[in-house]
Amino acid sequence: MVDGIITMDAFSKLPELSQLIGKAPWVQCAEHDDNGQISCVGIDDDVAAQSVVHYLAGQGRQRIALINHDLRYRYARLRQQGYAYQLKEQQLAWQAIAYASELSFSAGKAAMNQLLAGETRPDAVFAVSDTLAAGAMAAIQQAGLRIPQDIAVVGFDGSELADMVSPPLTTLAQPSREIGRRACELVLQKIIRPDSPPQCVIMQGELVVRASS
Repeated sequence: MVDGIITMDAFSKLPELSQLIGKAPWVQCAEHDDNGQISCVGIDDDVAAQSVVHYLAGQGRQRIALINHDLRYRYARLRQQGYAYQLKEQQLAWQAIAYASELSFSAGKAAMNQLLAGETRPDAVFAVSDTLAAGAMAAIQQAGLRIPQDIAVVGFDGSELADMVSPPLTTLAQPSREIGRRACELVLQKIIRPDSPPQCVIMQGELVVRASS
């Protein structure tokens, strides 16, 4: 028996898991879905993606591509939605999307190679994770292109990897520590007051600019 549960799996609302958890205090963290049934904590993925595209357009980039993941994930759908919306806001007609098979370095590299094989080369790439962005950077450099002179790269997450690649990666950093703290607060609140209504806390990410853009 446990007193409370925090889940982070994107598919944690599967009926089997819901039945397993039962009436235990439950908070869905990160891949949130504000359906009013359980408490959740996450970021505004749509707005975060828009801020990345807005920044790249402000740097003079005209051909901004997206490396996305599986659209079964809510964050992938929302980040793609924000990407497309902000392109229209910036009056940028060109767009290209490559879908990575998994959130891995090799998948990011493969997705970038797909973009490079297109008729028109992007001058900026927004990847929905830092790991995918790192793979994209490797593909760009192996193609003999320069970062950011030829292609700027922006990732997502704010992981330690962003400081480990060369050049250091610009990334949309999630407030991971704060997300975890608020999720724990909501669980404790539900344990103390079982009848309290579900809450969904939405936070904002922060664009951390480094040499890749």
